[in-house]
Amino acid sequence: MLTLIFAVEREWQTMDSRRFGVGDISSAGGTAVNDHESHRTGLDVDIRPLRKNGKHVACVYQDKDYDRSATERLINLFKALAPVPLLILFNDSKIAGVRPWPRHDDHFHVQLKLR
Repeated sequence: MLTLIFAVEREWQTMDSRRFGVGDISSAGGTAVNDHESHRTGLDVDIRPLRKNGKHVACVYQDKDYDRSATERLINLFKALAPVPLLILFNDSKIAGVRPWPRHDDHFHVQLKLR
């Protein structure tokens, strides 16, 4: 997962000067992370959606400062650069290829699907 995140970051910086926020990846020993069922194997990460104003603070996809276009480009980079299929959970149904999931208004969840 870290290799994918670094690859996305390098490519993202050629497209956009804003940084994207990386959240929960995994805990040592595969223990639970903040009410997550997943995030135990290093194959999951949470990414904050981008804001139009470039601020590094949380937002939900319904906020006026949410940048859907940039967030969709970022999601598409994850898809394009992933060495295996991905599951992406995010509640903005206007972005193709994401699956809605409870409590995924303020971040999208990326999971490498090895099986």
